[in-house]
Amino acid sequence: MGGFSIEVKRRKDVLQIKKEIAMKTKELFAQKGYSATSMEEICAINNRSKGSIYYHFKSKEELFMFLIRINNEEWIDSWQEIEQQYGTAIDKLSGLADYYVDDLASPLNHAINEFLSGQVVSKEMMDEMLSLIRLPYRTYENIIMQGIEQGELKPGDPRELMYIINGLFNGLSTLYFEMEIDELRQLFHKGLRAILQGIQQMKQ
Repeated sequence: MGGFSIEVKRRKDVLQIKKEIAMKTKELFAQKGYSATSMEEICAINNRSKGSIYYHFKSKEELFMFLIRINNEEWIDSWQEIEQQYGTAIDKLSGLADYYVDDLASPLNHAINEFLSGQVVSKEMMDEMLSLIRLPYRTYENIIMQGIEQGELKPGDPRELMYIINGLFNGLSTLYFEMEIDELRQLFHKGLRAILQGIQQMKQ
């Protein structure tokens, strides 16, 4: 039993070290982008040798993938706190649109987009990328399920509606460099209202 406890603690310690390395490297990626950030700079900002970094991450790609996972998990955690201020599913979807737009300004997102669009990856890494992209799906789906259960939205497949709304947000996000943020925010809400017109339950 004692050996099991020690092993669990060791795993926690290793995970904590990986998180510390990733978070210290986060600003570096955000400032320089993925490709321009070297392993030498990663070692320097963490005050660790290459051997120490490679002990926890096999490559820069693996480190960055780990950072994307942490970033997405933080995105979900932060939204769950914000979500408490909204009562209805409709209001939550509107708030989620604002939250999505505000997050587009994060410098790390630019590095993530560069990484996802510029890497030649293995099937294993592609599967990992897809799993990371899907992390927020449950957030959208839960709101839609709430809306259906409370009679705000018409009965339907929550997963299909999640894909539609997520697709709208992802598609409009490509306009970030072409529009002022307020203009983009209005477009997000206009697109969301257009979808809601088709799925919102009419009050009797």
